Amino acid sequence: MKLVFTVDLDRDANIEVPGQTEAGSADRGEGTAPRFSSSGWALARYADMLDSIGMPAAFFCEGRTAEALKDEMGCLDRFELGIHGYDHENLTHRIPRAEAAAAVRHGFDAVKDVTGRTPSAFRAPYMHQPKAVAAFLRDTGTGILTDSSMYASGPGSFPFALPGYVAEVPVTEGTGPEGGAMSGYFWAMHEGKRPPEDYSFLAKSVPEDGTLVLADHVWHIRESRASGVRSDEDSQKELDFVSEVLRALMDAGAEPETLSDAASDAYMNPGPSDGADSE
Repeated sequence: MKLVFTVDLDRDANIEVPGQTEAGSADRGEGTAPRFSSSGWALARYADMLDSIGMPAAFFCEGRTAEALKDEMGCLDRFELGIHGYDHENLTHRIPRAEAAAAVRHGFDAVKDVTGRTPSAFRAPYMHQPKAVAAFLRDTGTGILTDSSMYASGPGSFPFALPGYVAEVPVTEGTGPEGGAMSGYFWAMHEGKRPPEDYSFLAKSVPEDGTLVLADHVWHIRESRASGVRSDEDSQKELDFVSEVLRALMDAGAEPETLSDAASDAYMNPGPSDGADSE
């Protein structure tokens, strides 16, 4: 089994704000304006932890967050970069398609300007993939041909090709040991609803020749959506939980793989149509 790890770098505890396209941050007493301090605290620590265990990763960066954290972004030089919008826009809700494509291009340009590198993949904010994603990505003018904005159940957890020559690398989902629905995102773990070992249980549903894709948010190391900003000690515990999950999977035989290598594998697995391109 291959193991692909992805991380979203966006504003702290992002929330949709009624009446506006751009996302805000959970109100901690000063309104819902975007905050970046939790992501800023955790970013370099996260990168160092991944380096220490030999885990490659792709960071899906929100453009405005990259600009806000430009002094910290150098720690990602050894990781792959993707795009996560500019302002964590909901690209499928009350936004014209051309405006949505422009937002992704804005994010792409911002990340490229800050890092000096060309992002090579896309993940839609909120995992709300635009319809006809291959045509949508062409409309952005970014040249991106890899998407990771879908979920796939454990037995079907393989990268696959979408119409329009886009490689889809879906995040794994399935059931936990108690029988409840479970996502490959570490959200539930960081909110105290799942222990690290549940992700090893999820991995058992992925075929030996499949690809387990897990995901996290940088800000979630430092901040709980429910209870607010964590202490330094508790933040380190959350980072240790991530390390524990990844090390346990590698110790059990999972083979770390980069997102780009997984995308290359996708063209061997024709997938479902996204209702998009006929060519």
